[in-house]
Amino acid sequence: MVFVIQIAWNLMNKQILFYEDRNFQGRSYECKGEISDLHSFITRCNSARVKGGFWVLYERPNYMGYQYVVGPGEYPDYHHWIGFNDSLRSCRPIRHVTEHLKLKFFERPNFDGQAWEVTESTPSVQERFLCREIHSCKVHEGPCVFFEHPNYRGRQYLLEKGEYGRHTEWGAMHPTVGSIRQITKDC
Repeated sequence: MVFVIQIAWNLMNKQILFYEDRNFQGRSYECKGEISDLHSFITRCNSARVKGGFWVLYERPNYMGYQYVVGPGEYPDYHHWIGFNDSLRSCRPIRHVTEHLKLKFFERPNFDGQAWEVTESTPSVQERFLCREIHSCKVHEGPCVFFEHPNYRGRQYLLEKGEYGRHTEWGAMHPTVGSIRQITKDC
C-alpha cells in the first residue's frame, strides 16, 4: 500500500532537481513546472534527481534542440539520460501519462500511404514493420518517445497525444525512427 501511495505522490507532485556538477554536486536548482530558460538558475547541468513525474529536457531555451525524456530516479551524470553534453536550457513536465499506448504512423507526410499501428514499446521499428522512416503520426493514446536508432538509442523525440503531419512537427530533422518507447506510470 505504501508503494502505491508513493507512486501516486510521484506522479502528482512533479519535481526535478538539477545540479551543475556530476554526482549531485555544485549549485542546484529545484524545478516544479515549465521553465523556458534555465540559464538564469544554473549555467550547466551534469546531474539530476527526478523526485516526481516525467519530464522532457531540452538542450536549448524555449523547448528547442535535443530532447531527453526522464522519469523518477537519479541521473548522476548527463550520460544517464543519454545526453550529448551538459547543456540543458529548458524543461517541462510530461502530462497525461497513461497505462496504454496507441499510435498510427504513416510512410508519407500528411497521413498518407501505408499505415501501421503500435500499442507497445518497439525496440526495432525496422525489424517489426520493415520500414525505417516515419513521415507522419497520430498518437491516440500515449505519450511515447521516438528514438533515432534501434534499442532506444540516439536522439529522442517526445510525442504526446495529437497529430503530427510531418516529422519536423515532433522536432526531427529526418524521418528516421529506429525504436519507440511507451511512457507509463511504472517506467
